[in-house]
Amino acid sequence: MLSLLTVLCVQPMAGAATQSEPAIYYTTSMRSASIYEVRASYSWKCLDLRGGSNNPGTVVQTFDCKGRLHQRFWFMRSGTPGLFHMGAFAYCLGTQNASTAENTPIVLGHCQGPGQHFRWVDRGSNHWDIVEASSGKCLTDTGYRSAMQLRTCAPMQEPYPTLWTPLYAGQWDYSNPNG
Repeated sequence: MLSLLTVLCVQPMAGAATQSEPAIYYTTSMRSASIYEVRASYSWKCLDLRGGSNNPGTVVQTFDCKGRLHQRFWFMRSGTPGLFHMGAFAYCLGTQNASTAENTPIVLGHCQGPGQHFRWVDRGSNHWDIVEASSGKCLTDTGYRSAMQLRTCAPMQEPYPTLWTPLYAGQWDYSNPNG
């Protein structure tokens, strides 16, 4: 992951969205990261780092959208076809202690392995399941200000707690305090 900080380009997805991925730019560098607001598709609340913290171990939750950097996330290909990392600042989102158990909280952590590889599952109309690769479980919204958790992917029924919509929010240079 050290090479993340030295590469200066962004890799756009070729062509329009496919059935397997939303139309996003996969970042290759924290110096020019494409950042996204990730919204819970059913409540339209934003994915959020609790307390606005950028420290490892910070719990990921949903919260009112404020347009702040702790609600902006990047996506980076993991090196395995179809899989990606998702993160904020210079850290990755993943399962707490790399666990694949039901109800495991999703936290911010060092980009170093298990529990941090995800894939998209298209549910139509720019709504996506974000599936943790090793468990096949979904990132699930458990309610306003509650920790997002890893849970068995539910069938498509209301209230749709596993559906997410990424919205482009611009470019950010994490090596520069002013972006």
